[in-house]
Amino acid sequence: MKLTAAARRAWAATRLRVWPARYAFATLKPREAPAVFAAAATMKRAFVSVIVEGAEVSLTAPWRAFARSGLGPRAESVAGRYRVITFDVALDLELVGYLAPAAERLAQAGVSIVPQCGYRTDHLLVREQDLPRAVETLEAWIAACQNP
Repeated sequence: MKLTAAARRAWAATRLRVWPARYAFATLKPREAPAVFAAAATMKRAFVSVIVEGAEVSLTAPWRAFARSGLGPRAESVAGRYRVITFDVALDLELVGYLAPAAERLAQAGVSIVPQCGYRTDHLLVREQDLPRAVETLEAWIAACQNP
């Protein structure tokens, strides 16, 4: 895939933010949505993601906060421990192909990712043991975009 000039500029401006906590990634039944939203609302100053779609509610939350929330026993499945990497750059919603080069390079490095997107920024969940390799791979890509 050929990278657009706009995507290269966005990558050149990207800074990585690694959230300090370990994270849980859980799936719950839709009937649990009110409890998930209530718990998420208490998780201040943390990365928290809630995705609601037909058959499930997915929650990404700091591991300790998730454990304290009481949602664990109600979850259908819980994965972790993950770390969250935020691409600290405001992305234009019309930008095409931003995430693709990261996904490709991380796959080549053997790093499994769970992408999660906000309105302005993108985020990746990576297994905790893969964090150093993921950051190294992404920093090398950012540097390549800064110095073409």
